[in-house]
Amino acid sequence: MFNKSDQRSAPREQLLIEKDVQSALLLRAALHGGALATYFTVIQFFAQSMINPEVGWFDTALRFFDEAIYWVPALILLAPLFAYDLLKLSNRFAGPVFRLRREMIRLCAGQSEEPIFFRGSDFWSDLQDPFNELREELLDLRRENERLKTELGGTAASAPPPQSDAADKGTKVDAPHTVLQEV
Repeated sequence: MFNKSDQRSAPREQLLIEKDVQSALLLRAALHGGALATYFTVIQFFAQSMINPEVGWFDTALRFFDEAIYWVPALILLAPLFAYDLLKLSNRFAGPVFRLRREMIRLCAGQSEEPIFFRGSDFWSDLQDPFNELREELLDLRRENERLKTELGGTAASAPPPQSDAADKGTKVDAPHTVLQEV
């Protein structure tokens, strides 16, 4: 595992870390790019037909393709660069959420080994301190709980549940959960 300074500066090993979120962003960017290319194509085509109204549709389409040779390769070459840049940018917010979720799962399973640290370029880096404080408080409470269980020893398991005034008032005490219910 990284120490605090290594983890903040080490690059992510995965480009697609939150597949649902990042693939939705890529799909959305592709839809926007497709819409932009369609719009540009339609505008170019109709501009060509308006500039030369006497020319037929076939000749207009040929002129359009003559001009498209300048911008279509750029679009094809830049699309992967845009996708890569989008993934790198989305990693800056998907990575911290991924790490936070993974650490919450570990914490619930009692396997949390050390606090989390986000990279310096990550968004939402202000979440690490409150999470680490909450993590420490939970671990302290768990240790205190274990200490109290040890202190009480086996007497708590063999002792009958405490009686309360609830039995006198027509309520039932559910001992394992200590929940009062109306009878």
